[in-house]
Amino acid sequence: MGSGHPEPESKTRMEPEIPRDILREILVKLPTKDLARSRCVCRLWRRVASRPSLHNLHAMASHVTSARTEALLVTVREPGWSDEASVFSVSSGKAMCCVPIPRGYGLVNVCNGFLCFAHRHGEPKAPAVVCNPITGETVALPKAPPLITHDHMFALGFSPSTREYKLFRLSYPLGSWSSSSGQRVEVDVYTLGDTRWWRHHSFNSQSCPSKVSSPVSIDGKLYLVTLSWMHYKKHEIPKRILAIDVATESYRTYNLPEYETRPYNQPTVGAFELNGRLCFAAHIINFTNFMTIHFWVMSPPLEDIDLEGDHQQPSWELRYSFHMEGHHFCFKRPWGCWLDDQEMMCYLMDNILHKYDTRKSTSVSKGGFVQWDKKLYLAEAPSLDECSWNVLGGYRPTLLSPLSFQLAPSQDDDGNKHQFEHDMLTGLRL
Repeated sequence: MGSGHPEPESKTRMEPEIPRDILREILVKLPTKDLARSRCVCRLWRRVASRPSLHNLHAMASHVTSARTEALLVTVREPGWSDEASVFSVSSGKAMCCVPIPRGYGLVNVCNGFLCFAHRHGEPKAPAVVCNPITGETVALPKAPPLITHDHMFALGFSPSTREYKLFRLSYPLGSWSSSSGQRVEVDVYTLGDTRWWRHHSFNSQSCPSKVSSPVSIDGKLYLVTLSWMHYKKHEIPKRILAIDVATESYRTYNLPEYETRPYNQPTVGAFELNGRLCFAAHIINFTNFMTIHFWVMSPPLEDIDLEGDHQQPSWELRYSFHMEGHHFCFKRPWGCWLDDQEMMCYLMDNILHKYDTRKSTSVSKGGFVQWDKKLYLAEAPSLDECSWNVLGGYRPTLLSPLSFQLAPSQDDDGNKHQFEHDMLTGLRL
């Protein structure tokens, strides 16, 4: 007969529970995608792995900010009163998110795990929008101050040393006809989440920022291809690139590699991130329309130099050269370059994707050219009037929410509405 006493608890076999502080240390060391999957292990893991404080700590970890980059396909359509941005992972082929963005906006650049959108038609005070494609969250940043000059462009950068994201708006005279080296570029800077608002400064430059390719964010620097102030008159090819140090907000221009090509109103060059280094690509087109493409990678200068200084210039290594038989450059179509997870260099022009395996020893043919390993014809892209799209590299997944940069509402017309949204989101995320 039983004694009527309950069985001792020691006989109940249970797995020991990991203390939350130890679990937190484990999770913060995981790659981003593994951290996202860890929420499916059990309720405890889900609670810990879903905390915004853990996401903030994880996003700033060195193994996340220096992780290998990926490429994203981003499309923007106009289905109704607002536009719709869809984001896809090129490596997995899976959809990541579909989010509404203000009408008339387009993708500016990719910076770590964020996408930056801005008004496509030159509205200077329209607020930029930042999106995390993993979480599907977006936030509108504070409106920029009035412009001093006419043309402008936005660029989002990240500093690993200060762990700050900064939005830069560079403005400059539109279509300047002056050859003076004293032209000024005006800069407005906003540190995401900073209550000090926008800051303004400017610098002299031999050339002006251009939109021939998206700004590139690499290791705490933003790189933008520049054009001569006389470009609109002489159609000179780009010869310099602007480097912005995100932490110090200092500006320097470096010489691009020497190349010659047929001059066009729209330059046939671009800058990209290629395996952690800045890559400059130039289509070389002669007067018979025969085209080649060359890829250089930049070795950073040994030390910082003064603005517009010509000493300690970086060196450029010509890495790849390809013949583009039967091709003509299409100015009205996106084009780009990135490295996939199989270390294949991918070059997209119009609806043709070229691939070259960077792991093999380079087999240089006569004239210094190599052969593409693959040439794939993709589906015909829709008109850019129907759908704007592009493929951009430089993406590093993160669970950091852009809402963490949202400020308490100011005294504007929508103050009550923004206050409710801010208070509600703060409460829901505790």
